[in-house]
Amino acid sequence: MRRRTRSSEKVLFGAYAPPAPASGLQPIDDLSRALNRQLDIVLWYQQWAGWGARANSAWLTMVTQTRRKPVVTWEPWKPGSADQPRFRLARIAAGDFDTYIEAWGKSLRAFGKPVFLRLMHEMNGNWYPWGGSANGNAPSDFVAAWHRVHAIFEAVGAMNVRWVWCPLAEDVPAKACNRFELYYPGARFVDVLALDGYNWGSTFPEHGGWRSFDSIFSSAYGRIIELGPQPVWVAETASASEGGEKAAWVREMFASVGNYPRLRAIIWFHAQKERDWRATSPAAAAAAFASDDDCAARHQVSSCLSGVRR
Repeated sequence: MRRRTRSSEKVLFGAYAPPAPASGLQPIDDLSRALNRQLDIVLWYQQWAGWGARANSAWLTMVTQTRRKPVVTWEPWKPGSADQPRFRLARIAAGDFDTYIEAWGKSLRAFGKPVFLRLMHEMNGNWYPWGGSANGNAPSDFVAAWHRVHAIFEAVGAMNVRWVWCPLAEDVPAKACNRFELYYPGARFVDVLALDGYNWGSTFPEHGGWRSFDSIFSSAYGRIIELGPQPVWVAETASASEGGEKAAWVREMFASVGNYPRLRAIIWFHAQKERDWRATSPAAAAAAFASDDDCAARHQVSSCLSGVRR
């Protein structure tokens, strides 16, 4: 374990809290109050299939007007199987989607404010069509596709986009040819180095069983900071309840922040999917998120939020 180091910069906290922002930001505000903690970041997902040829400027505006950071996870697929030849990385790199990508770049340029774009996340897994070990891909195809998208955005002047490169904290499959370092596009093409990782609990022993935040992220953090000087985010994390105490896991997560000097943000996956990942489930877990800043300590999250422009 690295020696604990205190950072002078605040670690931001955010959430994916569906159906926000499609339904408005009430789910985000409700979660902030329930956790007694400010939410600095709103994350959501938009797939290339079925979402139209432009970024949703209304959602972006809604988020930025509350002084939160928008993080769009941009996914080239139709949700389902990883076996989707239409979205093979070689096709993206060859220019088959240039018109669509250009339209998105122009719409983000028109928005004008900073947008964090998390393109093709968890590429070192095998469950998405852009995975380097799935759908006929290779890590070099991922790098080429990333460079293609980035070049198009540069060409249309979308310089307000912040590029979030986000592998999984562990390589799946765990082979030398699939190490996340092989997918790195280079420092010029990445603004944020990010990691995803979950505590799956005792019902999924194949995913490591009950594991602490440190056991999930410590090794991957040591690897990712060697790639470049950018800030590090945890772009998706959450804990199951089976096999341990979720509230204790959350408290340990926040207590561990000092072990990661370049960590600048943690985003919680507040949803029921494979497990009940919600921050408010069980109810006792919610109290573990309470911020230790002056506002939350005085239980004034509601009044803090009321002062934010909507």
